[in-house]
Amino acid sequence: MKKSTLGKILATVVFVFGGTAFMIYSSVGHAQHYEMVDALVSGGKLDAWQGKDLKVHGFVEAGSIVEAPVNQETQRTFILQKGGKKIRVFSKGPAPDTFKDQSEVVATGRLVAAKDLQAIADGLCKAKPTAACPIHTDAEQAYIVESSELMAKCPSKYDGAASNKIDTQFK
Repeated sequence: MKKSTLGKILATVVFVFGGTAFMIYSSVGHAQHYEMVDALVSGGKLDAWQGKDLKVHGFVEAGSIVEAPVNQETQRTFILQKGGKKIRVFSKGPAPDTFKDQSEVVATGRLVAAKDLQAIADGLCKAKPTAACPIHTDAEQAYIVESSELMAKCPSKYDGAASNKIDTQFK
């Protein structure tokens, strides 16, 4: 084999392995993990997840939603629960249309110390007092979810519904 051909093969191999190593290294630092509320809370993992990106899946506890405009931005808090385990969630901005009591929700965000968001909880209750007020953020756990995105599953009333598709076989 010629030296130039061997050099090209070696350069290609180094480039491929280097690129693969870089992709793995860069993706590990920005990975998002997915946890159900009961697994997250009961596993004693809360300290390990502090400040890391996380998706938390559960059901909105009935009567726990407190929502109010604060500084021209809609802020809300609610309790996400599953299997008897609970965690409080704070989020800002718009919520999905199907977000309501007992809806299935995935909150994307990070775990923060509960005491850090007590001022926001107090502001929500001051702006719009409800039966869920006052909110003591550290009453449930030492950590809560500060969510940047909420996704709510479509209600089961749509399961098995007739399709909305246009009939292309019309005669």
